[in-house]
Amino acid sequence: MLPPLRPLLILLLTLILGDLAAQVAAPDFRCTRSEAGGEILTWENVANDCGSYRGTRIYRAESADGPYALLATLTDPAATEYRDENPAGLQLFYYLNYDYDCPGATVMNSDTLDSFIPVTPAIHFVSVVDGDPVIYWTASPSPEVNRYVILEVTDSGVFPVDTVGQVTSYRVTGLSPDGLLDRRYRVAALDACGNDSPQSAIRSPLGLGGSGGLGCDSDITFFPVVGRDSAGNVPDSTFLLTGADSLELFVSVNGGGYASATKLPATGVPLLTYSGANDGDSLCFYVEIDFAGLDARQRTTTYCQLIDISQPVRDFPLYGVEVGLDGRLRFAYAYPDPLPATYATELQQTGPSGPGRYLDVALDLLTGGEFITAAPLPAVARDSFRFVLTDDCGRSGTSNYASPVILTALSLGTGAASLSWSTLENGLAGTTTYTVYRLAADSTLTPLATGLTALDYLDDAPPTGTPPCYRVEASFRPEGQSEEYTFLSNPVCVARPTEVYLPNAFSPVADREVNRVFRPIFTNPADLSGYRFSVYDRWGGQLFTTEDPLAGWDGTLAGRSAPAGSYVYLVTFTSGGENLVSRSGVVHLLY
Repeated sequence: MLPPLRPLLILLLTLILGDLAAQVAAPDFRCTRSEAGGEILTWENVANDCGSYRGTRIYRAESADGPYALLATLTDPAATEYRDENPAGLQLFYYLNYDYDCPGATVMNSDTLDSFIPVTPAIHFVSVVDGDPVIYWTASPSPEVNRYVILEVTDSGVFPVDTVGQVTSYRVTGLSPDGLLDRRYRVAALDACGNDSPQSAIRSPLGLGGSGGLGCDSDITFFPVVGRDSAGNVPDSTFLLTGADSLELFVSVNGGGYASATKLPATGVPLLTYSGANDGDSLCFYVEIDFAGLDARQRTTTYCQLIDISQPVRDFPLYGVEVGLDGRLRFAYAYPDPLPATYATELQQTGPSGPGRYLDVALDLLTGGEFITAAPLPAVARDSFRFVLTDDCGRSGTSNYASPVILTALSLGTGAASLSWSTLENGLAGTTTYTVYRLAADSTLTPLATGLTALDYLDDAPPTGTPPCYRVEASFRPEGQSEEYTFLSNPVCVARPTEVYLPNAFSPVADREVNRVFRPIFTNPADLSGYRFSVYDRWGGQLFTTEDPLAGWDGTLAGRSAPAGSYVYLVTFTSGGENLVSRSGVVHLLY
């Protein structure tokens, strides 16, 4: 059976309170001071209710680790000082306790103090907060220290600024910003006996300077700035960093609040650079230094600048690529304001279709969030595209690579249509889902499935009669945004179309006549309708077009031989089964 709860609690409280009462508190040992060959010990008495007072005992040793011997027992309960002769000026160590008539009580000892003055506090740095210097230091390890004096070092002497309690920072207010970097400060520790420690090292505020932000130099690079005394000497304001320290740059744009711009580990004195400046911005900066092992951070003075630059091009996100029915490509992207005044545009392609560079494809690319190429461009699964912008200063900005969704379809023996497609790739954080559409002859789209994350779909009941055609739409939502960007795949029909073969090279001087002209080769050219075959140069210029399935390009342009190289083709037609077919690619002209 469990014991009653109330008696148990009373027993526990009795034990706890009994232990607390069975202690004899020690005197409050305040300090020592050297005077005429002796050491004056000073303390404040502490009341004890345990028995009668019998004496105050003083112990001494010549080492902090002892051994300690009883030096004296004072029987006057009001005594608060004692003189110990020390003509040799040795460093001696003392502690005190009381002798009370309290049998069995634990006697507590005071702090152990030595006969020397307090140890100097370690001053770390002077930070600048809203134009005021803030001095930071580590407390003196001497237990007798009860306050600190802040000192300013001038050309004519050292003068006290203020005396504070047991804190480790002090803010100097009411100063003019002029000459702030030339102000120099020390800290000293004091005890209750009036002893003061040696003064700390000198520390001064750290300034921030910068260069750049003019003309074509759109980046701003920062460097530390220290003040000087009247003799031209740099104050003892160290700027020594280790790899464990770090620096963080903060920026205010056009009077707004400060926000972190960049942070990097410190190695030596690293150069911080700000690359987000726009023409006409009014920017202000400061740097905070995070010293490893310290709770406080040093902040520099503020550096401000009005930006007067040729607006640079910037990197920007390209959300995706769409393959149009006519073979042209549609791009959707977001470019940050403001826009550069002038720039050149290059569309780059990589992947199975081969590397491609299309210059000045969109002279006004950045005026909107969407661009459609003027001419068809080849695009197959795993092809990727990106934009490269170059401004008048030779600075470049690029988009990420993005790949289109390429759809393939297979007619199963059951009559069902099996669809699969490549993923919309852009390397950006966000979510992508897919919608499968059935494509009608008039190009209208009927949704079959939405919100898919898989890359395949089975249409197990396609319509009878005409062969079914399909497109897949990718919906991409960038992380942290509500807007979605959609991109359609190439159209695909599942009925077997008229077979077509397209060579990848030809030569007007080939030995065989069939290799001297470039044209599609069909299994049944009479079974075609809506036929068009076109050839373009790599910049989108049309070199040849025909609606005759038997006609081809002989490699000439306006009666003259075109240069050897790579050319883009597009062929579209509808087969006898009413399947819409669109093929594009690259052909090589050889001599």
